[in-house]
Amino acid sequence: MTDTTALTDESGRAQEPLRLAVTLDDPFMWRGAGFPPGYDPEIVLGMLCDAFERHRVPQVYAFTSTAPVEDHPEWLAALDRWTDRGHHVAAHTHSHASLNWTDAASYVADLDRNLDILEPWLAKAPTRYFRYAFDMWGDIRDKTDHVQTHLVRRGLLPAPITHWFYDVQFLVAYLRTLVTGDTEAAAWVRRGFVETAVDALRNQAAAAREVFGRQPPHIALIHGTPIAADAYADVLAAYAAAGVQFVTLEEAMSDPANQIAPPTVTRYFRNSTQKWAEHAGVGVADTPPRILNQVQHCCPVEGMTEADLLGPALVAAAQAVGSAPVTTDLDWNPAADA
Repeated sequence: MTDTTALTDESGRAQEPLRLAVTLDDPFMWRGAGFPPGYDPEIVLGMLCDAFERHRVPQVYAFTSTAPVEDHPEWLAALDRWTDRGHHVAAHTHSHASLNWTDAASYVADLDRNLDILEPWLAKAPTRYFRYAFDMWGDIRDKTDHVQTHLVRRGLLPAPITHWFYDVQFLVAYLRTLVTGDTEAAAWVRRGFVETAVDALRNQAAAAREVFGRQPPHIALIHGTPIAADAYADVLAAYAAAGVQFVTLEEAMSDPANQIAPPTVTRYFRNSTQKWAEHAGVGVADTPPRILNQVQHCCPVEGMTEADLLGPALVAAAQAVGSAPVTTDLDWNPAADA
């Protein structure tokens, strides 16, 4: 059972409340990986808004990739409901391709397409934020510099992720439980989702404290998926029980730890905390979470592996920017248990 007591420092003394800005990525999911029956963006965002209201999570930014609305333009109306309930929209590229997989010119052209679609909602937000797809800022410094320069020209501020818990890896197993109607397995996946979220926050916050000598506010990631709709309210309750104080993204972004990019270049799947930790030679415990080995094997269904369900989305994203996915960059699964 996950420990949801207040976060403590290395001496066991209670820390000041950990400040956490919740952010959402991909409310339309991804082209090639759509919603199962009973779910769509309006349903998922509505349930998440209910959870945010219940737990007093303020002004959540939805970093929105837009390729899926080419097939479902009606989904854009969900962003109106989202902003009507006090939340905001931010840019996230059109196709959701990693900058690693393409040249900078193709990447910014894809971003500009995203901006063209989202401008009516971006204009309503207090800050014009952007997030790199996969939080991958590029495998070559020159490419990153090219994109960063374009962001300045377009008036966009890049927002990193400092806390994630590999929630999409739980999605694949959860979809299998929905298809089979295995309610016991579904409940197990939801419990693991919640427990892993709190454990990951504890581990990543500990690494950040070791790197910086203090605890900056963190920026959390959740995706707009069916399992988030069904279980993220429980994650928020567990965060609150662990002493988390929910803040706006603007407050989190006022801290230098979130304004200054880590002084490292990597092509791998790392959030900002992991990048800072690798630069400082600090480990991040249980990352990726070992439970994902069990999650991968939960409720097996032929044709519904992670490669089956997410692979087409990766291919579609890369092809949209004239490339192919480099799946070895996405080292989001733990080593197999011995």
